Amino acid sequence: MQIRKELDTLTDAKKEERAKAVQGCFERSAALLKQHGSVLLSFHALSRAEGYRLESNEEVAEVCDLILGVGYDHPFEGISPGYVPEKDWLSFLKYVKHAPNIDPENGKDYIDAADRWRQDHGYPVPLEDAGYVALVERTLVR
Repeated sequence: MQIRKELDTLTDAKKEERAKAVQGCFERSAALLKQHGSVLLSFHALSRAEGYRLESNEEVAEVCDLILGVGYDHPFEGISPGYVPEKDWLSFLKYVKHAPNIDPENGKDYIDAADRWRQDHGYPVPLEDAGYVALVERTLVR
């Protein structure tokens, strides 16, 4: 009985720690977006807020939902699901953060990396990639 209680306490502490990590990443992302307005894309904010340090795709999805919920674009808009499926979000964030010649916090490097990700993982060319094209155009205008 005592062991079960200790295990429950540890589990609750871990859940609380993860919830704080998600909330912190969201708050940093939202603050960056609010500060930089239309010159910063949501993906850039998520990267600058160290989204790659989250522990699971579920946590990344939670942060993305929170960002979307307050009125900003979804960080993976235009590149998911066709280029980077949700199951790959955390891995992709880590990849673009650490890969040479990719700056995930500025410009369109991450968009080009998403296309390479699709090719490297053998994902088919999306049938409808209007979101990707619009994202490229919007990024180039900024």
